[in-house]
Amino acid sequence: MSRARGGVAVVLLLLLSRPAAAQWAQGAPGRVWVKSALFVQTTDQRYGRTGQREPWFADGRSEAFALFTDIIVGVTRRLDLWFQIPYLDLQFTDASAVRRESGFGDVRVWMRYELTKLAGGRLPLAIRAGIKTPSGSSPLEGEIIPLGEGQLDLEVFAEAGYSFWPAPFYSVLWLGYRARFANDETKKDPGGEFVLLAEVGATPGNRFLAKATLDGFWGRGWIVERIEIPTRARRFLVLQLGGGIRVAGPVWAEAGVRLPFSGRNMPAGTQWVIGASAQVR
Repeated sequence: MSRARGGVAVVLLLLLSRPAAAQWAQGAPGRVWVKSALFVQTTDQRYGRTGQREPWFADGRSEAFALFTDIIVGVTRRLDLWFQIPYLDLQFTDASAVRRESGFGDVRVWMRYELTKLAGGRLPLAIRAGIKTPSGSSPLEGEIIPLGEGQLDLEVFAEAGYSFWPAPFYSVLWLGYRARFANDETKKDPGGEFVLLAEVGATPGNRFLAKATLDGFWGRGWIVERIEIPTRARRFLVLQLGGGIRVAGPVWAEAGVRLPFSGRNMPAGTQWVIGASAQVR
């Protein structure tokens, strides 16, 4: 894997590690939920073209810090706007040089509509659609680590959740598709991806949180100058284990670990996550 592709893969892993938020709508105009989460990963391993875990090319090693800020704003009782802004600090070292870049990555914006609530309100069903803008820098030079993918994405998700109240348990399921458009500058079409997220959690006493999240995606081969390259297809599957505590009022603090166990053309290695969230009003 070239240095440029190595840097791109680090960015992709972090951008796809989206913090999950419950798909229950905010329920009121102007109600705001905010979460900031810091992802940290240091690894000298990757998932290669065949899905095998192997060292980076030329003794490569990536160090990545990514701060994601998610803001969900209630527009109506059923309609939310969701913004995600990432700030990235990335370093990639191999036998020839040390490269480091930092700055804002690609911004995502979604609109989520709660279709209905079943089972007395305990089973919400929602649909979410959004766009990822190529706002992070994506230079063509192979010696510079990109902070974005360089192309437009459109996403659509079907979302469901279930609250087991009065038992303090919940579950979440997302199924989606990400349409990834061609990059006109590089003449590359990265191909669409199917996306999955499933989460189960417990909130004993409404003061503590424990959760397990399985998320991943499966993409098709890239098309480079009108030729499909199946070995460039990427996939990733990771299990996140986390917990949290209500600090004061609506403020929660969380921490967790993300354990990738399957992938292709993606970095391998453990990710650590810490974050805080709050219902602002």
